[in-house]
Amino acid sequence: MTSTQYTALVRIFAALRFATGAAAWLAPRRTGRLMGLSTGRDQPMTTQLFGSRELTLAVAITETTSPRLRTRALQLGLLTDVLDVMAAVRGRRAQTLSATGAIVAGGGAALFAGLGVAALTARDDSTIEPG
Repeated sequence: MTSTQYTALVRIFAALRFATGAAAWLAPRRTGRLMGLSTGRDQPMTTQLFGSRELTLAVAITETTSPRLRTRALQLGLLTDVLDVMAAVRGRRAQTLSATGAIVAGGGAALFAGLGVAALTARDDSTIEPG
């Protein structure tokens, strides 16, 4: 993958994370319902906490002055996404998450995990700072 393709992949990934985070922050009830979360009193805050994480990861993976920070953000995002997939599976098994929620939340996390793996695999090693 060329550095231009890698940059495009990271930008698309960051845009998806940013859009997800912004939706969770700006419309937490609607986003929470879409993700299959319950409609309890604390659901908007739970959704906004999720949104905060997505917004932070989006900003970190667009960092151009520190390839090490970008790489670490991609790694931590991948860990988070894998844990989210596991949480969706557990929620479905325990019947605390609807099938739609499992597909949207778990599927979205799986998509993000795949993009993270692609970005980590494709990054240009020549841009990574030594050490």
